[in-house]
Amino acid sequence: QMGWAASSGGTSSYSSSSSSSSGTSSASNSGDGYPKDPFTKAYQLIDSENYAEAFKELETITAPGKKADLYNLLGFTARKSGNLQTASEYYERALTINAKHVGALQYQGELFITLGEIENAKKNLERIKSACWLFSCKEEKLLEVAINEAVNS
Repeated sequence: QMGWAASSGGTSSYSSSSSSSSGTSSASNSGDGYPKDPFTKAYQLIDSENYAEAFKELETITAPGKKADLYNLLGFTARKSGNLQTASEYYERALTINAKHVGALQYQGELFITLGEIENAKKNLERIKSACWLFSCKEEKLLEVAINEAVNS
């Protein structure tokens, strides 16, 4: 299950079908007048489940205005690489910047499940519901499913 939750708003800004060709991690123009997404190469590595390489790529990125997204992705790739302490630290950094970052709340909730901290995962689910009060977020559904699977397994 891959749930992308990189954006700081109520919806995710990434889908694997929107990846452009590989390039550098700078925010250079992609030739069409729009700045290139600084996370493109990292997303491609994540899509191929190469989390350790994606983490290394993310460490090279400077993303002014997208630090919470960057920290969230660093946390995600660290968690998927098995480095749970580093993941925890990056989720905290993302949530310090934006306490309503639904992606970081979802992924941190999944980390809590991994650590057996179901009550903390449920608290994150409530925080997502609060942030997405008007429209349901996919992060809410994904974390809810993960919690239910953990509780019922």
